Amino acid sequence: AAPGQGCPRCGGAVFAAEQQLAKGTMWHKKCFNCSQCHRPLDSMLACDGPDKEIYCKACYGKNFGPKGFGYGHAPTLVSTNGESTTQYSDARPIAGAKAAEGKGCLRCGYEVYAAEQMISKNRIWHKRCFCCGDCHRSLDSTNLNDGPDGDIYCRGCYGRHFGPRGVGFGLGAGTLTMA
Repeated sequence: AAPGQGCPRCGGAVFAAEQQLAKGTMWHKKCFNCSQCHRPLDSMLACDGPDKEIYCKACYGKNFGPKGFGYGHAPTLVSTNGESTTQYSDARPIAGAKAAEGKGCLRCGYEVYAAEQMISKNRIWHKRCFCCGDCHRSLDSTNLNDGPDGDIYCRGCYGRHFGPRGVGFGLGAGTLTMA
């Protein structure tokens, strides 16, 4: 691959069927592991280090997290400058042809190959398109909610759009409750 275009770990070309996306960068699935302990990662577990490598949450915390008493476990904080660590990328495939009507990915309409498919209610999605229809967070089987409109949502957005309405059915500390 051209310099700066391939996998950040090995430098090789990354093809669609073998890619893993993190923070806008494409990696080989075999290279997408913690730089320190070599634990396999997914896009939900990967933390970008300041050295342009990826780490699991535990190793990121040990190497770059706060130091001192009480900080021996793996923190979930990955940004200390107050900026959001969530990044969204264009959900469309890099190349390929549009699939026949009703046959492709529900989000982008392009053909989905077996190595990159996610399935929900017998509908097929690309891994990169398998995200909340509202906030665009990546989803997996543990945080997926199928909406009545045919789209998929994270728990929070599903509750906001399709959850119960009225007194006592809100989110957060300021919610009114019936005593």
